[in-house]
Amino acid sequence: MSVVAEAPITTSNAAPAMLQKPRRRRPNLRRMALIVGPIPLFVAALIGYSIYRDAAQFVSTDNAQLTGQPVQVGSMNAGRVDAVNVAVGASVRRNDVLARVALPSQISVAQNGQPKLDFLGSADSHVEVTAPFDGVVIAVPVAAGATVAQGQAIVLIMDPSQLWVNANVDETSVERVKLGQRVQVHVDAMSADVPGWVQAITPATESTFSLLPSQTSSGNFTKVVQLVPVRVAVNLGDRPALLGTSDEARWRVDWSTGSERALEVWL
Repeated sequence: MSVVAEAPITTSNAAPAMLQKPRRRRPNLRRMALIVGPIPLFVAALIGYSIYRDAAQFVSTDNAQLTGQPVQVGSMNAGRVDAVNVAVGASVRRNDVLARVALPSQISVAQNGQPKLDFLGSADSHVEVTAPFDGVVIAVPVAAGATVAQGQAIVLIMDPSQLWVNANVDETSVERVKLGQRVQVHVDAMSADVPGWVQAITPATESTFSLLPSQTSSGNFTKVVQLVPVRVAVNLGDRPALLGTSDEARWRVDWSTGSERALEVWL
């Protein structure tokens, strides 16, 4: 009986491709750092240049309000308000009757010789309170039946065509503001940009008009940047506007002289 010897199985007999795993290539961190590293620096430099350019070429402020001149309309004589013919928001024309005031009548004479006045109803004389110009009623502080003094406001009206923006500019930037410069004004209540121009620069800071101006001594003085009111005329056209709404004003000036530059991009 013959025995056939089996050849021993060695690693050389197995398929090399099945036993060995492919080697993973390590990422080249140095190369990635050279490629990605400059990107944050470029973005930071771009942002810094944008901020510098904006500060050098533009003056802007978000401390601005749409302002007008409300006019108080009342009777030239003391009396009792019989009727108010308008409501808030109503448009009025020049010489429209806004209210009717009854004047007291003399009913007797006091011991000191002064006349006694009272209201007699239908026998009282009346005066009419009329609008001095075309405008819009913004307030009616007095109701029918109230007694008013001479000149006391019964109706407040404003002319919507005589509105401007009061922009408060930092004192460090006001020297670059010149009369006649064009201004782009964003009116928040309208969600729109309207053209404007610098009409007047107040020769005083806003704190000067405060009822209680700050009094500081050398021991507790803290330097604070003051605000200078700048009057910006705006053209709203026939669009309604709300008095006192917040605005943003921005205009381009020359960095060295403050003179006006072309604003075709903005206006």
